[in-house]
Amino acid sequence: MSLLMETKLKYAASRRELEDDTFYEEQLKTYQEKVKEGVKYDKEKPDYSLIPPSALEDMVKVLTFGAEKYDRHNWKKLDNLEDRYFAAAQRHLWAVMRGETHDPESGEHHYAHALCCIMYLLEFYSLQNTENSIES
Repeated sequence: MSLLMETKLKYAASRRELEDDTFYEEQLKTYQEKVKEGVKYDKEKPDYSLIPPSALEDMVKVLTFGAEKYDRHNWKKLDNLEDRYFAAAQRHLWAVMRGETHDPESGEHHYAHALCCIMYLLEFYSLQNTENSIES
């Protein structure tokens, strides 16, 4: 095949690709004009964006500290879990009331520790009370 013929074929292929791109862009523009706003049916779902990010990060720091000190998910293995985490949450809350904002051992805020304790209590409650779940 001659160089001229190869060039003509490449040119023709390039024009088709360009025409395809132009057609696609026109179709996309038409669609976007019809649909001014995207649609997602998630109004009935929990809105995780409501979680305050700084508080969440502080809680994760406490959880990481605990996982390194004890073990991951060690909290699930405690005897008398409800009383112990309730008492621990109270200790952290009362420490703040006495003017001590940060736990001396972890360096994290006592409120973050209290939140973790309460989160454990809520998770334990949820795991123990399956009759409250949708599945049962």
